[in-house]
Amino acid sequence: MTRPLAPTSTLELLRAAAELCGPTAQRLFAVLAEDYPASLERRPGQLLRAARATAADLDGLLAAAGVASTDDLRMLAAREIGLRLAEPDLRFTSREPQSEPRERSALRRMITTEEDNLRRTLADLQANGALEVAAAALLRARRRWVLGDLKSAGYASLLTSDLTSSMRDVFLVQPATGAAVNAISDAHADDALVVFSFRNYSRLTVDVAREFHVLGASVIALTDSYTSPVCSFASHVLAVDTRSESPHHSPTAVVAAAHVLAALAAAGAKGAARRSRRRTEVFRSLGSYGLGRPASEAAPDTLGDADGATGLPAAAAGAPGTYAPDAADSPSFPGDRRPPAQ
Repeated sequence: MTRPLAPTSTLELLRAAAELCGPTAQRLFAVLAEDYPASLERRPGQLLRAARATAADLDGLLAAAGVASTDDLRMLAAREIGLRLAEPDLRFTSREPQSEPRERSALRRMITTEEDNLRRTLADLQANGALEVAAAALLRARRRWVLGDLKSAGYASLLTSDLTSSMRDVFLVQPATGAAVNAISDAHADDALVVFSFRNYSRLTVDVAREFHVLGASVIALTDSYTSPVCSFASHVLAVDTRSESPHHSPTAVVAAAHVLAALAAAGAKGAARRSRRRTEVFRSLGSYGLGRPASEAAPDTLGDADGATGLPAAAAGAPGTYAPDAADSPSFPGDRRPPAQ
């Protein structure tokens, strides 16, 4: 820790910025100036709590002062006073009983773990070609089904949203026995199923993957290990690193891998760009953009007739669970056996 110093040009710059930004920024400045420059050795979260401010308030104050971040502010102050300022102590106290032997854990270590998970997972999936092969399977498919149970239900919903924006016939299977039975009954050998399966593994997910496998459909599994139960029925396995410093598996690399998979599939779909434009126009005509902007303010080239009806099937608006053949959305993958649109 360093002793407080007389006001410097950096501190005066912050003072002027706080006066422009309002009362909350002035409280932040008061906390910073109280024992400046030692205050810069505190975590940003500590400064926010002391000033009863938010991260947006701190970002606004720094931006008004022409500083990119608290790290840049600390380096600027260090050069100005000719002293080296210690980095903030990024430790936090865990109250979990099982963590008592490691009561003080490092926030920096958690962030580093997440960065490593993401880098390692994407590098491995690129090196072994799993993402490209899985995306090709999605393009070949007549219909695409997505399933995730427990925590993985959120991953499945995100992937369904991404896939629906670029291709048709994408169905989100709700993690319930009735919905799973309906999906298996309607599935075809030319379909593809994407499943998310992580510890502790969902029996429902594994059972549905097995039924699709028996049917002859392609099963794409995003899972945490090549030895997970779902791998026995998967045509394509995307192994994702989910290690975490917390008691729960890390979602960082899972979401990234699913997003890249959807992006690759969209890149190969012939009608992806046109479909995206149509969806944007329909959303505008329905007032879904612009915080409920009325339809009368929609762009003049929206798809619709004079009374505002879009005239598009539900699948064109990206609603999961609908089926509307559209030849223009045919994938560009050779050997596609999709029947022609009626």
